[in-house]
Amino acid sequence: MIENQKSKTLGKWLLTAGTAIYTFIPPIVDILTPTHIFHPDWVGHARFHTMWAIISASTMGLLALWLIWRHSNASQEGPKIAGLISTGILSAFMIAALTMPLYGGSLTDPGGMREAANGLDINLITFSVALALQWQDSCKGTGMRNRGRLYGSYRLVPPKRHT
Repeated sequence: MIENQKSKTLGKWLLTAGTAIYTFIPPIVDILTPTHIFHPDWVGHARFHTMWAIISASTMGLLALWLIWRHSNASQEGPKIAGLISTGILSAFMIAALTMPLYGGSLTDPGGMREAANGLDINLITFSVALALQWQDSCKGTGMRNRGRLYGSYRLVPPKRHT
């Protein structure tokens, strides 16, 4: 019982770390620095959509964090939904990055975010780490392996009963 509780707590912390990355880093970096919202070359409409995206993702992240740590009789429901929310937010970033050639997008602009070591984009690294934490939780942190199909952090489809 204690080992299962430790596993669930580890899973909650991994889920929290991945969720915190997209909930708190974009508002701090994108709003308080001239790399996004106050980028001098951005038009007003692009700034509006960026602010909308930041507030939407951060609001959903705050909801996910509440779901992870709230006390409830249905203790696995909150983290299950939080995992789905976080996977959706992080996957949307990855899809936007993969489809940039279709709409002329880029991960950086002159005067915006700088590349990290070895020419890798810091946004791509940060959100990849967050997604990896979500998957790590899915693989090791929940104590619910081999009990039906997994998505995000928790079992969505119950195992089949043999009669």
